Amino acid sequence: MWNEARAIGFACVMSVVFGGCSRELATSLAASTAREPAAARAAAPPALPSSASVTRDSAHSRAGVAVVELFTSEGCSSCPPADRVLARLATRAKSDSLPVYTLSFHVDYWNYLGWRDRFSSASYSERQRGYASIDPNGGTYTPQAVVNGRAECVGSDAARLEQLIDSALKQEPRTQIALEAHRAARGIIVSYRVTGATDGRVLNLALLEPRAESQVEHGENAGERLAHVNVVRAFVTRALSAGSAGQFTLTAGSDVEASGVGLVAYAEGASQRDISGAVALELP
Repeated sequence: MWNEARAIGFACVMSVVFGGCSRELATSLAASTAREPAAARAAAPPALPSSASVTRDSAHSRAGVAVVELFTSEGCSSCPPADRVLARLATRAKSDSLPVYTLSFHVDYWNYLGWRDRFSSASYSERQRGYASIDPNGGTYTPQAVVNGRAECVGSDAARLEQLIDSALKQEPRTQIALEAHRAARGIIVSYRVTGATDGRVLNLALLEPRAESQVEHGENAGERLAHVNVVRAFVTRALSAGSAGQFTLTAGSDVEASGVGLVAYAEGASQRDISGAVALELP
């Protein structure tokens, strides 16, 4: 079970996961998986109204963090159970004030099956391919969950996912991140300051839509109304150096709610992809 003593400094939990497809899972949490074909399609822009700024700082916390990236797809019949597992993780993390950050990355390589996932992006599929070496079989599949860039499992395997999260929370973070965000006419302005381990690392910033639903009309999930949490709607990466500080401007699609978005920032190795620190905030 997760160590609740490591809940210090948690802000607001949102999530992302990359997904793909296979046949519908039965009653068990373990899933059969499908290997990746190919495809492409990217995401888009607009702006949000202004509001007061929100800040979050992990600098004084020594609690471990767990960043859970779920790779999923509305075109994959095996993914809805993983989406539900992620939702339960996000709910528990928030209610128990645990530093578990969930992100739902929707991949695009199952769009050819008859349903175009409106949250999907070729760049998210590419991000998932960067984790291929974690899987002993050397491939990517959906639903796949990656924890702190070091370990992976089938996204619907709740027991295994909990084990990986518990292990991640026992590791002291090596990178500290401070965020400040506010809305402006051109989008969401995010200022950051990073200390600690920065050499050879990058800073990822994800804009999350906390909750979203889709009525699927075609493909493997035809007739289903699918619910998602912490859907990644924008994702940017920047190289870090000692004492790094800077600013991002994020824009979200016109279909993103104008209020209640989440931001998760996490530092990872540019080559090994291991995550060394994370922080999150909610922008009303």
